[in-house]
Amino acid sequence: MKMLILLLNRSLLSIVILALVLVACAHSEPLSNYCLSEIKQKYKSSTLYARTTTTQITVTVENGNTFDISKLHNNYLSVNQRGNKKNLQKIEAKQYGYGEINELILSTHGNWLWVNGDETDYVALLKTYKTSIELEKMIPLPKVYSKPCSFLEEWLGNCLQSQGYYSYVLDRVFITGHNSTLFGNSNLSTYEIIGKTVKLLRTNQAISSILVDWQQQYPQRLIEISNPRGVVFRDINQNDIFYDGEHFTTLKKCSS
Repeated sequence: MKMLILLLNRSLLSIVILALVLVACAHSEPLSNYCLSEIKQKYKSSTLYARTTTTQITVTVENGNTFDISKLHNNYLSVNQRGNKKNLQKIEAKQYGYGEINELILSTHGNWLWVNGDETDYVALLKTYKTSIELEKMIPLPKVYSKPCSFLEEWLGNCLQSQGYYSYVLDRVFITGHNSTLFGNSNLSTYEIIGKTVKLLRTNQAISSILVDWQQQYPQRLIEISNPRGVVFRDINQNDIFYDGEHFTTLKKCSS
């Protein structure tokens, strides 16, 4: 009888310990995952990263030579050494049916260039040498559309391509939109691009939009947060998601 009572007591103790572990796990998420106090108010683009739109980038190499990468005509880039009118390189960022290049942004590490076009956006890989620079090639962003698009509509050219957005705080480009399907069903995807590396972002719920400051004149800017560093997306359930370049956090209002 004493042995039976001892076994029952041990079993009861095990159940209590297991229950405590489960409760601890249920509450193990840090508060910051549910309430980021720095951005709980209405999101605003950080003035820290407000930039003037430019179509010319300057690069200085090791020996002191300075080079300009500039928009040429509507959809070409040219490379010139400062003080020399001769084009060292000319490369096309094709805009197909319409439009032109309207913005150039050099990445933080200087090894790729963001080419923002009216119709098609590109990343241009950039090599720097001791005495010169070279644009390697133009890589178009993944082709996704602002609305659902069927294969037939895509073939007819009736689908409007989504535009990419550069993040100053994360030093990468984001684009979201619909992949074309046989019957034009909704098929959302969001990509981040860092140089030639393209990554499909995977979240619990598909991202429906990238939050942009629409009050700003074209080209619009991402809603960027400087502290903590990141950008804000919105999913198909109208939840706002904070992305710091590695982790996603669903934003919820803080309790007062």
